[in-house]
Amino acid sequence: MKWTPAEVLPHSAPMILIDEIIQYTPDQMIATLTVPRDGLFNDAAFNGDVPAWVGIEYMAQTIAAHAGWKARLGGCAPSIGFLLGTRKFETNVSAFCVGTQLVVTVQEVMQAENGMAVFDCQISAEGIEVTARINGFQPKDASIFLNLKSEDR
Repeated sequence: MKWTPAEVLPHSAPMILIDEIIQYTPDQMIATLTVPRDGLFNDAAFNGDVPAWVGIEYMAQTIAAHAGWKARLGGCAPSIGFLLGTRKFETNVSAFCVGTQLVVTVQEVMQAENGMAVFDCQISAEGIEVTARINGFQPKDASIFLNLKSEDR
């Protein structure tokens, strides 16, 4: 079975940032994206390119797609998850140039029964190497987080 990012992410356009899922295994996902010309994160301070720190979101979205793929395999819909933190973020570029195709690889290091997870992540392209460890949380029932009124937060 092969799904598109829209089928495994609990997002809708324009927040779907990855273009294609290349590979899925129970503990790894590889996705690709082409850095857009007029995306949400293009920054004039970087001549219209996308700052490298946005790579954290590319990695997190690939993790979300991995979780959504697992959910689909189990007969469930993708559900919301939360990026808790990033450690060991390293990059050899300050920005991703428009038109560059990036390969995002996420490798599950740990998945706890309470929904906490840790992934080693990498973004690569010619001349680009970005790595990070991402901590995330996917609650069993995300509705309690989605139904909070602003005064309850």
